[in-house]
Formats: sequence, structure tokens, C-alpha cells
Amino acid sequence: MRWLFKKNILENESRAAIFMYIKKIQKHIPKKIIHETNISRGTVLYHLDILLCAGMVACMKDSKLRNTAQRRRRL
Repeated sequence: MRWLFKKNILENESRAAIFMYIKKIQKHIPKKIIHETNISRGTVLYHLDILLCAGMVACMKDSKLRNTAQRRRRL
């Protein structure tokens, strides 16, 4: 088991790829992230949960779809 902190949260290659994809596109549903990054469904959902818990992304339910967008930091 490894501890996750803000400074090492993007050290995981899959998590970094997912985060960069969300950052580039701004808003997407997990199905599109899975298709575009070629990362398995379970892995994408796991890493989205990690990013959500870390406050790096936000999740919104839009009709029946779960949207994920990069969380904007307040200055």
C-alpha cells in the first residue's frame, strides 16, 4: 500500500494520463475517457475516484450520465 499526497498523486502513469485528458478536454463522461485513453473501465473508474477524493476533479450528474471535469482552483 502506498500513501497518496498532493505531490505524488500524479506519479501513477494511468492516473496522470486520465487527468491530462480531462484537463485538455475539460469535461467528459468515463466512457469517452476509457475509449480515448485505452485504459480499462475498472482502472479509469478507480483513478477517477482517487482524483475526486484528492479534489483534483469534480463530478456532476447530467441527466443519466456522470460527467467529470477538472476542478477549478480558487485563487
